[in-house]
Amino acid sequence: MKSFYLSLFLLTHFVGFGQFQELTGGVGFSYYYGDLNLKNSDNVTALLSDFFELENTKMSYSLGYRYNFQNYVSVGLNFYHMYLSGYDSDNKATGPADGAFPRKIRNLNFHTAVNEVFLDVRFEPLRTGNKWGRNKMHISPYIGAGIGLFSFNPKSFTKAGNEIELQPLGTEGQGIAGYGQKYNLIQLVVPVNAGVRFTPKSRKYSISFDFNYNHTFTDYLDDVSTVYAKPLDIKNAYQSSNPTLYSSVLEMNDRRPVAYQQPDQRGNSKNNDFFMTGQVKFSYFLFNKSINSYYKCCDY
Repeated sequence: MKSFYLSLFLLTHFVGFGQFQELTGGVGFSYYYGDLNLKNSDNVTALLSDFFELENTKMSYSLGYRYNFQNYVSVGLNFYHMYLSGYDSDNKATGPADGAFPRKIRNLNFHTAVNEVFLDVRFEPLRTGNKWGRNKMHISPYIGAGIGLFSFNPKSFTKAGNEIELQPLGTEGQGIAGYGQKYNLIQLVVPVNAGVRFTPKSRKYSISFDFNYNHTFTDYLDDVSTVYAKPLDIKNAYQSSNPTLYSSVLEMNDRRPVAYQQPDQRGNSKNNDFFMTGQVKFSYFLFNKSINSYYKCCDY
């Protein structure tokens, strides 16, 4: 029985004082990269020369819970809500001699809200008990990675100005024999994040500058990936059975002027789409008095 109470005491001491928890909220930008960027040759180009296009920048928000181990490492549960969009009409091309002209006349666009939930592990090389226990501002850079899920639902506008969901249409022939299945609106995501946070000497809260890159496994975040579905295939599949759907698919599949409706390539299927966020985050520490006394006492 004595050993049980001793174990219970040590466990309580370890959980209550060796770690701390925090609640986090953030706001900032979200950035989309895919087939409807103004430029898109490959992901390396995106991260170097094509970055940063304001036309593809929207708002993002986040909430999170984080459990910090005594030194260096923490685990977090995060929820992000953001908006993404891309418009071929943003291209500034004026004629066929311009390299962006094919994108301009392609005339596709999308917008979507994204909800993302993920678990991540973070490493902070400067967060130790010794540094934390000092009576001054604590500056802590960090890196992390995780895994999670995100939902999206790309939409566009018809010529009449009505908003329409693109995935049910199968704009690249999905759902028609010979074209494959429609893509899933819930996908796996691997987030990689980095940032730095500043914690005043009171150790009650912190303010962070956080950047989060999200690697996806889909090329349909913007509903564009491969080739145009053949108008005859669309006609055979839908004209008799569902005239309204036939009209919508035909319009949203190919929006180029008739004179430019060749070749068949609609998007670049070699690279998946991705998105990222940059946020200012505010964290409130739970049980900070116990943490401070533990660190100052034991001088880790």
